[in-house]
Amino acid sequence: MIEREKIKDVLPVFLEYKDQSDSDITDRLTHHGLNLTEAERVSAFLPSAFCRIVLGHKLDLNFPNTYKVYGKEGEYAYSEEPIYKLAIDIASEIYHNEPEFADIFNSIVARSAEFNVVNQALNKGSEITGSSLQATTYFGYKTLGKKRSLLSRIFG
Repeated sequence: MIEREKIKDVLPVFLEYKDQSDSDITDRLTHHGLNLTEAERVSAFLPSAFCRIVLGHKLDLNFPNTYKVYGKEGEYAYSEEPIYKLAIDIASEIYHNEPEFADIFNSIVARSAEFNVVNQALNKGSEITGSSLQATTYFGYKTLGKKRSLLSRIFG
């Protein structure tokens, strides 16, 4: 399983590549030593997790506990994604205690589909207090949406 410090070490990639695609970020993350599965999950889940932390503190929104993958049936639980759970912890830590990471934090949040949906609604003048977001659908990832084996869940 990926370590917390390894994720924190690659956070600057999101700021450096803020105008690039998710696949460009995934590629860059693999150059930093993450395998493809880790890189895709960091690229996909960090923006969603960071957004959940900031919007959870700023707005009264209900976030889904599952996600979808384009081209695959069903929904997948964030609770079964160790990288997502680590991302929530890291985002909370940075949000509350590490203001020096504000630019990186904001660049990660701005990549999330959830942020874009909320931003569009607010720009249209919609009242979103108490709203529930739908499950995010991730596009273009090769490794998302694959059920993890029992051994991979036990050993990381």
